[in-house]
Order: sequence, then C-alpha cells, then structure tokens
Amino acid sequence: MDLEKAAALGQPSLVWRAGQERRLRMILAMAGGRERGRVLDNGCGVGVYLEHLKPLAKFAVGLEFDRERARVAKARLPAILSGRAEHLPFPDGSLDLILSHEVIEHVDDDRAALAEMVRALRPPSGDAPGGRLMLFAPNRG
Repeated sequence: MDLEKAAALGQPSLVWRAGQERRLRMILAMAGGRERGRVLDNGCGVGVYLEHLKPLAKFAVGLEFDRERARVAKARLPAILSGRAEHLPFPDGSLDLILSHEVIEHVDDDRAALAEMVRALRPPSGDAPGGRLMLFAPNRG
C-alpha cells in the first residue's frame, strides 16, 4: 500500500513505520561501518532503532530518561540504561557511533548534551576516522 493511501485510510502507523525504515536505511548508509563497533542509541525510547543496530554492533546500548519507555525497551533489549543525555555514563572517546533521534529538543541543556556526545565519541587517530554522531531533530516550521 502506498503511503498516501495509508494516510488517507487513517493508517498512520504504516506511514510512521515507513519513516522509521527510511531513517534506518539512512543511518546505516551514513554510519560508514561504525555500526559494527561500539554504538549508543541516546534517547532510545522503546528501542526501535537499537533493536536493528544491536545484531550489527560489537557493543550496543540504549540510554533512556523516561523510566516507562526504558522499562518497555529493557523487556526486549537488556542493554538499556536509565540516564540523561547531559551525563553519559561512558569514558571519553569510547564510542564509535551515537544515534540521537529527536532527543535534543527534549533535554534540559542542549549544549551540555552535545558536549557529552562529542566527549564520548572516539577521536580520529592516524588514518582511522573518529566516531560519528547522527543527530536527528524535527523541522516542523
């Protein structure tokens, strides 16, 4: 079923799911192989993207502030931590890929959250590229 028809028939979940699948393809295309390393889904919600990234990664973990969403995610994916984007529980330079999907607009201090993500990403070394932050934010204006 095409997306316009699904929307007209009142089936927004099909439209939403198609958007998720498109974003996942975009994430994998832009990750440059980093999805096979140490991955953080920062603000993972119920774990939709993490569920797809986990089988590819050497290490994959989700961080979620909302306790109910973290509980739902943890029922399916054990590597879920509760916490805030402004205080990531990871050492400096320890992550290859950070996905932050529509989270930055919800944090108390967006600058601190960005600084934390940059801090936790692996820096470039010689010919090896550094980690990558994939940040999605809504554009509704």
